[in-house]
Amino acid sequence: MNSAPVFSPRHILCPVDLSEHAALALKYAAAGARAFGATLTVLQAVELELPPYFTPGQMPQLRGEVQQARDAAEHALARYVEAVLGEAARDLAPRVRAVEGHPTDVILDTAEREHIELLVLGTHGRGGARRLLLGSVTENVVRQARVPVFVVRQKQHEFLAPNQPAAQPNLRRILCAIVPGAAAHACLQTAAALAARFGAELTALHVVEDAAAAAETARAQLCAWLPSAVAQCAVRPEVRRGRAAEQIVAFAAETRQDLIVLAAQTTPERHGLFYGTTTEAVLRRAPVPVLVIPHQP
Repeated sequence: MNSAPVFSPRHILCPVDLSEHAALALKYAAAGARAFGATLTVLQAVELELPPYFTPGQMPQLRGEVQQARDAAEHALARYVEAVLGEAARDLAPRVRAVEGHPTDVILDTAEREHIELLVLGTHGRGGARRLLLGSVTENVVRQARVPVFVVRQKQHEFLAPNQPAAQPNLRRILCAIVPGAAAHACLQTAAALAARFGAELTALHVVEDAAAAAETARAQLCAWLPSAVAQCAVRPEVRRGRAAEQIVAFAAETRQDLIVLAAQTTPERHGLFYGTTTEAVLRRAPVPVLVIPHQP
């Protein structure tokens, strides 16, 4: 079996809104671009207001004003990127794009048009009941994206030193939460490629939700499935009983994982990619970054 990493994004897209959580996401994206030698594009969706009424003769003037507004937005975005990344901005030379439109549409359209292979999004990590709110843009993008989406929030487990623009990701432990099958195969291959690149310990966690199922049987099945699913690195099998999302989040916190990798499966019965699933619940509660791998059945 070919041992070359199957996950090696060549073009990373990081949408930002110039906020604090977007700044952290940009640091993650820059670290990923450096690690993979990838092109980094930083994107901002902007809304340019046009007058409600105008004549055909005013079109050239309006086009000029729109272009000036877009240029000003891109200059401001370039200054933001340099302020967040410091010298890393000059080393990586990220592309900056200010595109008019709704953020979700702009992100998904840009990802498809520019053949993006990894999306990096920031979201707030509020406490209490508000912690359950991912943010409409992030949630909609994860639901509809056709490429892996890396979701990061503030005040989480130390994966990257946020105050050091040139810092490399500190991936020592990666958790791949799986249900053996086609979707899990893609998820585990991606997690294994990351583990091989960063020299990280990889754990495959299977949560048994059926109260009647024997944990020993589940472990035996998991151990039998793993060798055929991945060959890049050693994998530590783990089996837990309970609700999947709760056990994944708890295991990640208890063992101080640096990253959770999940496969999201699209089904015709569901609205979007992961609505109402374990993936959604983990994203809303995870103490670490989450990489969502889309999967078409």
